[in-house]
Amino acid sequence: DRVQPSDFTVHTAVDALAGRDPWAEAMPAPQQLPADLIEHGRTIPVARVAAMHEGKRRARARREQSDPRERGG
Repeated sequence: DRVQPSDFTVHTAVDALAGRDPWAEAMPAPQQLPADLIEHGRTIPVARVAAMHEGKRRARARREQSDPRERGG
């Protein structure tokens, strides 16, 4: 059962799924989050979240500059 990506096309992949959604099947059951956790999330300023994402973007850019394999090359 050796399967390679080249064995499939956009058209045959849909048929291989046979109407199933393996991604959804692999997901855990829905969970309830504690109300205090949700409320805490609402108190985080938007600017702080934006700064966090910018920091992550810059760190990723530094890693990609230092290691070309990070870019998929």
